[in-house]
Amino acid sequence: MILQQLITGVSIGSVYALLAVGYALVFSVFNFSNFGFGPVMMLGAFGALFAIERTHMALFPGILVALAVAAVISLLMEVTIYRPMRQKKALKVYLMIAALGINTCVPNFCIQLWGGAVRPFPSDWAKAVIRIGNIAIPRADILAAVLSVIMLILLWCFLYKTKTGLGIRASAFDSNTAGLMGINVNRVAAVVFLLSGATAGLAGCFYGMKYSVYPNMGVVATKGFVSATVGGLGSLPGAVISGLLLGFLETIISAYVSTTYRDLVAYGLLVIVLILKPNGLLGKSAHDKL
Repeated sequence: MILQQLITGVSIGSVYALLAVGYALVFSVFNFSNFGFGPVMMLGAFGALFAIERTHMALFPGILVALAVAAVISLLMEVTIYRPMRQKKALKVYLMIAALGINTCVPNFCIQLWGGAVRPFPSDWAKAVIRIGNIAIPRADILAAVLSVIMLILLWCFLYKTKTGLGIRASAFDSNTAGLMGINVNRVAAVVFLLSGATAGLAGCFYGMKYSVYPNMGVVATKGFVSATVGGLGSLPGAVISGLLLGFLETIISAYVSTTYRDLVAYGLLVIVLILKPNGLLGKSAHDKL
């Protein structure tokens, strides 16, 4: 029973970790939390659903569609909303307010467009269950864990082994100085939002496989924000660790106590960590990020 719950915890924790990394990436460079992240995740999931359902595309190309759709939507948000506000020297809090507006507007628009019905993810392969003794492991859980690890490793390699990654890390340390040193901050912003959008799209796919796809599914991105904050906003290792930790805690509480306490544990953990360590588990008071 415990092993079964741990496997489930890895699956949902992988979703939280991907979302938390997306939050951490944006915060590390621009010092604001992109609360418009939920709609990006939702639109990525719908992109995969429509691609598989209407064109009979296979699962893995459908996942690539989700990544592409979410990345493009995230980039459009940066170019059309956040960039003009940054160029006008808007306070960070106004960027967050704009993101909250996106978080309310986009799901309601999608409800008017597609309806609010809950749709099962159209993949028989993902729904199949592998049995090892008394343990039942859905293929979707295995896929979520494996692809999440691969994507996080690729992201780490990109940030620490490429010239563009170096530019992102320099901007995370001090974007103004990075700009003075010749780094194109707008290009950095585009790459950061593309990467964060791709992580959201992958998370949306996995969440849709495990549960379902619906316009308000982006509310789960709040758990990604909780994970990013607990790990230390701007810290990618902290985001991954806290995302997996939150997934384990929620799964264990749901199995052995009650599902009604899931959210209580998540937000209670957030409050406790912020009281004891205001910068998060792996956050720093200095501006060294990533």
